[in-house]
Amino acid sequence: MRLLLLAALLVLPSAARADPTTATLSPFLDAMAACAGRPDLTLAVIGVEPGQTALSREQAEEVRLAVESRLQATGRVRLAPAADVVRIKGLREGTTGLSGAEAEAQIRAAFSGDASVFLVEPRRAGETAALRLQAITRNAACKATSEPLILPIRVGAGVADIDAVMESAVKAFAGMAPNAGTVEVCPFVAEGGHSTCAGALTDRLVIALDAEARAPNRILKGARLDVRRTPPGTACAGALTARGRFLTDQNRQSFMELEFQRDSAVLAPTGRRRIGIEGLGCDPTPRPFLDHLAATARTDAGRLTVAATATPFLAGQRLEMRIEARARQNLYCWVVAPDETAFVALPVRDNAASAAALKPGEAKRYPRGYGLDEIVAGEPFENLFACFGVEGGLPPELAARWLGAAPGADGEAKLLQPPDVLDLLDKIRATPGVTEATARIVVR
Repeated sequence: MRLLLLAALLVLPSAARADPTTATLSPFLDAMAACAGRPDLTLAVIGVEPGQTALSREQAEEVRLAVESRLQATGRVRLAPAADVVRIKGLREGTTGLSGAEAEAQIRAAFSGDASVFLVEPRRAGETAALRLQAITRNAACKATSEPLILPIRVGAGVADIDAVMESAVKAFAGMAPNAGTVEVCPFVAEGGHSTCAGALTDRLVIALDAEARAPNRILKGARLDVRRTPPGTACAGALTARGRFLTDQNRQSFMELEFQRDSAVLAPTGRRRIGIEGLGCDPTPRPFLDHLAATARTDAGRLTVAATATPFLAGQRLEMRIEARARQNLYCWVVAPDETAFVALPVRDNAASAAALKPGEAKRYPRGYGLDEIVAGEPFENLFACFGVEGGLPPELAARWLGAAPGADGEAKLLQPPDVLDLLDKIRATPGVTEATARIVVR
């Protein structure tokens, strides 16, 4: 990738819209931190009780994974594996003769974190589920319950059909590999480019496999199944893998293929199955990476915009980007190439000008507006300039990771490879309240 921009910007925070998830989780996490006696928490998200009827098995797993994602996005929580806790719960609920006190003692002994989180009072209304998080500390001395949390769920005939295909494939796989202890889930591949439907199908497969891993019969038999999801952009390897493809035809019909592989032998292939994507909330259109990145950006022109000062730039012309914020926020900007590599552009380490807050209604030009050297267009290329705006900034670990790749007085920006780019993209987009803005940089 051609290094287009050699500096960086950090536009610092302030008030804007309140994120509802943060507003719900912050008091809950504050209460748990008071219980634990420290701000950094290790939690195990157990899920809903098996006897509830508001959510299907797949929806219950979808909601549990969504709660994990939202807790992680706060930057205040580490997730502990819940498998051992679930196993003990399964034994208790399987009428094994354990008394309540004995079962609770075993649960606490199996879990070394701060608290177990149960999802209580689930209610479904159309395409959303409402529930509360109830956390109980390891010593059972303290309990905290959140306000109702509203989460989207996938509903509709298309989703039900896809879940049925996934469940059938997972059951066939479990029958052919009953002693499998670990399965590596490779991201679905969209034929002809990138599509959000590939990610949505990967989510449904993980949900089906997690449901199988937590099935009472499997737990009672001690047949533990560890479901591992391979990060996007990385090589998918393992003794046992799940691999899928998403396809569309000229009539815009959608299809999926799924198979499990063990040591290159194919297990439980579904073949090509026509599917309805209604309810998945995805766009089936396959796109080149930069188009996909721009199309899926969570833009809000009422908060943040970026634009190139010329389209295209000509050789010898000064390259500049105009950044305008309509709400006070931290900005993190990078330049992304078609090959899925990227450079962090803003902020620049140890550069006070690039760390200054951009006030509501204030506009700046990059790079000169941040005290950085001019950039002059040279050979033809096309990249994407993209910024994230976050009220209050990214969670500390994520911000440190971003700044670790940023340029500084001691050197240029680090070239981020596709696995890092895609992982950062997923984690930043999961940050509550994030806004994005993108603009093409075209040199002709």
